[in-house]
Amino acid sequence: MGLLAGVVPMLAACNRSDGDLEFKRDGYQLYGVSAEALPSKEEEPALLVDAGQHDDQGVRMFKKDDKLWDHPVAQAQWALRNLTSWEATKDRRYLDRAIANAQRNLDRRVESRGAWWYPYEFDLTRCKGRPVIKATWYSGMSQGQLLSVFVRLFEETGDAKWKEAADKTFLSLTLPPDEKAPWAVWTDPDGYLWLEEYPESDALRGERVMNGHIFSMFGVYDYWRITKDSRAVTIFDGAASTVRRYLPSKIRVEDWASRYSIKCTHNHVKYHQVHTRQTLSLYGVTHAPAFAELAYNLRSDYPVPDLKGTVQFEAGTHKGYTFDVKGAVTGEKSASFSKPTRAAADQRIRVRNRGIYYRITGGPLAGYLVPEEYGQRVLLGKAVEHRYAPAREITVAPGSYTGYAYDDAGKVVGSKEIKTDGESTLSVQASAWMNGRLSYEVTSGDLTGYWLPHGTGIAFS
Repeated sequence: MGLLAGVVPMLAACNRSDGDLEFKRDGYQLYGVSAEALPSKEEEPALLVDAGQHDDQGVRMFKKDDKLWDHPVAQAQWALRNLTSWEATKDRRYLDRAIANAQRNLDRRVESRGAWWYPYEFDLTRCKGRPVIKATWYSGMSQGQLLSVFVRLFEETGDAKWKEAADKTFLSLTLPPDEKAPWAVWTDPDGYLWLEEYPESDALRGERVMNGHIFSMFGVYDYWRITKDSRAVTIFDGAASTVRRYLPSKIRVEDWASRYSIKCTHNHVKYHQVHTRQTLSLYGVTHAPAFAELAYNLRSDYPVPDLKGTVQFEAGTHKGYTFDVKGAVTGEKSASFSKPTRAAADQRIRVRNRGIYYRITGGPLAGYLVPEEYGQRVLLGKAVEHRYAPAREITVAPGSYTGYAYDDAGKVVGSKEIKTDGESTLSVQASAWMNGRLSYEVTSGDLTGYWLPHGTGIAFS
């Protein structure tokens, strides 16, 4: 399926008395999601004993050149993690720590053009060939993530000062670049809007970092949730149009980890997983299939590697391999089994220039990677699940299809066959690899409650 093939973006402007910020828009709308599905919600909770760098007020700090510095993004993310723990436990210590990190930024804010800005006071070296960013500088990512923090604190406490902070911070994301003032948002030469993590004020341009751009979008979404401000829809639409335009062609690398940014083009395994989660969240808040498809493709390119599971080997001879970083074979070992045999594994990874492999940790192939192959070697149970809210639709060509029900260990506990005379449409609420096969969890028709394996004749609508 194409990613909004044929989209002709429209031009939009956020009008200000000091100039227009003009950019292309595809026309995305925003929808509410559950508290658990909020894009800005940190999945990893904070712990009461903070092993990270912090000061005596519990504020996250950044160490550089043997000195501690305030780091607005790190402080925003730490506040969001503490809010996750507060929501789960109602232990006031977590809320207090979130407030302390937010307050530090309010205390340090710079006011310019009616907006509030959160400065970085250290120089920052970027990737090879990029200019050093000189202090003092500002970041669209920190503006957006702190916007999420302020919105969430207003919701939790009802304190009007957090609403004012949200209003003033959101305004910063509507203002055009200015050589003599803080800025964090710009329109690139092709007319697309960037919420820029690393602005370069000498040229009014930036690195175009995809993950930072999307994190900032989540702050705009949070602001829209509590205000329904049409400016937030406009900014989010423009920023989402940028993702649709550039992530498939400039960031994604087919069958490998995606690039970090448009100007720093190195592949980045960590941020590949961030991109995958982010695009799935964009689907949830826009209902635009293009973003679910992006997440689907990114997951296939380089799935989450870490897992603890069991691989089943069918009877026969199997080979395990070791590889260098370029995917060249550096060693191999064979093992034969007279009956189906299971072994522990701790990774399901993409090998460079090859397919998906399991890293075996038990039995005769321990320490080797074996290729995933349905009917020969499969990881039992569910792997790398994507859940869809709202449900997506798949089309099914005429033919016979069998759906399966599984227990948590991957054992088939039920099956059902259907026959279709014409093309039909099914709703699915999730996709995942089930016992080594890409499958869809069906929520409509006769296969409701069953996982339908992917195959010829099945495609997303």
